[in-house]
Amino acid sequence: MTEPRYPATAYSSGQGDPVPRHRRNPRRAYDREGREIRPMDLENAAQNGVRSIRAICPPPCRHEREVALSRFPSTMAVGDVGLYLRCSACGRKGPETEPMWPLR
Repeated sequence: MTEPRYPATAYSSGQGDPVPRHRRNPRRAYDREGREIRPMDLENAAQNGVRSIRAICPPPCRHEREVALSRFPSTMAVGDVGLYLRCSACGRKGPETEPMWPLR
């Protein structure tokens, strides 16, 4: 058996009761026991230097746009920002989102 890549203490532990696989939200992460891991919210992202979110439309469009954090409530999860966006090139709703980390 191989050693794990990271120590067990490096992983976040989830909150609440375990969620069965068929009831899990695909926009959330879960620990090994099936408990939801709290996603990063926009307030936490801003505290870590993020000022904008990159929205990427899925193929075949692949249009990218930078969106300011200030447009959304600070309690919103980074992954949920895409639910409120629409691609300006093709009109598709719900692009993938990721934080624009500052260069250091």
